[in-house]
Amino acid sequence: MSDDKWPFPDPRVAGLREHHERMELLLELAKATKDAVAKFRLMMAAVYSARAIVELHYEAADKEQLSSTRDDLKRTLASRLPWFNLIERIRIHDFHRFGILPPDPRVTTVFQGGPVKLQARKGAAIYTIQGDGPKAILSGESTVDEQRPLLNHDGRFFDGDTKQYVALERIISDFVDAAPAVIDDFEKEILP
Repeated sequence: MSDDKWPFPDPRVAGLREHHERMELLLELAKATKDAVAKFRLMMAAVYSARAIVELHYEAADKEQLSSTRDDLKRTLASRLPWFNLIERIRIHDFHRFGILPPDPRVTTVFQGGPVKLQARKGAAIYTIQGDGPKAILSGESTVDEQRPLLNHDGRFFDGDTKQYVALERIISDFVDAAPAVIDDFEKEILP
């Protein structure tokens, strides 16, 4: 929307770029600090801007300001933004379910947030946390229904898509690197 008559950037695009710049700043500050708790908190703050970039895309789609629908966007963004689903889970658990605490170097901590619903029918439903992530063991007609669970092991989060534990710094760094291309495409697609 930038032309001679309108010298200001489209506020929808400017908002996306602002969240990206916040993420870059928070990442830079986190890398510069020696305080592990402060580093964790800065990274958690960056998660909110990462999720804001996604939500602002959804909002534009819902208002029919993009040619894409929300469902189309979800598929596209999930394929282009690293740790897309994990970032959503971290933000939901931190904001809606419980506050995620920084790791404590004095203890080993494993925390699983759910809900995870086990239903045994003509058999057993077992849900365990192992070194390589959560495992469901089922027999008969039993089921395990995970509702966006979040597994945190000493500040590293289990990603259900890649089946690995990931440090928060890597999650944010990878997202920061990928976001500019997504924002550029948003700017090209946005309808007047």
